[in-house]
Amino acid sequence: MDIHFLGTGSAYPGSERDNTSICFSNDDYHVLVDVSGNPCRKLKQFQVNLGELDAVVFTHFHIDHIYGLPSLLWGMWLEDRKKPLRILCDYRNEKKLQGWLSTMEADQWPITFSVKIETFDGDRVSELLSGGGMSFSCFKALHSVPTVGLEVRCAGRVLVYSSDSEINARIGEYDHIDMLIHEATSARKVVGNHSSLVEVVEKYDVERIGKIVLVHLSDKEPYEEEVEKLRTSKLIIGEDLMTQHM
Repeated sequence: MDIHFLGTGSAYPGSERDNTSICFSNDDYHVLVDVSGNPCRKLKQFQVNLGELDAVVFTHFHIDHIYGLPSLLWGMWLEDRKKPLRILCDYRNEKKLQGWLSTMEADQWPITFSVKIETFDGDRVSELLSGGGMSFSCFKALHSVPTVGLEVRCAGRVLVYSSDSEINARIGEYDHIDMLIHEATSARKVVGNHSSLVEVVEKYDVERIGKIVLVHLSDKEPYEEEVEKLRTSKLIIGEDLMTQHM
């Protein structure tokens, strides 16, 4: 499984990073989690065909995680996509999503593919979708609005993505996580509804985790200093247009 990082920045405007968005790919099946800046260009840089993206999953409806959707749909239309597109969101956000599509007047574009909205209850652990040997399920994240983290299983391995979240006891319940993608809006300080790099290392049992990739990163935070102090190869500071393999 390839994990493509379209963006790794926090909601704060970044000089080097776009907002966090991740594409999971395996056996020609592609799932985009959240949609930030210029998704079409970035998917193409990862050689993900706009006509072959299978699904979009929204972890929550803060603007930095959703604002790239119009550009994505517009690009798919211009490239004459035929394949239906699944868009998954928490049931509490379905009305907002429908309203946004209406505001875009997407139903008036000469689109030749269908957009299928599917909902889930983000307060409950549940399987969302599967394909290409990958299975995706959600669990409740701790944020200021309804938000989910994701568990992705592929070839017997487990990846967990925290989404925007305070330290989440649910993540600490795993016996083993091969890759943890965790937000770190700050390096040291505690920020409401979010996590710091220091908290991630102190609050989770790092011995049970194979690799930790930090995303949702903010400018002018001393991430490198903290990683150097820890002297571990497990921590990776996420970068835009980076690919990790699992």
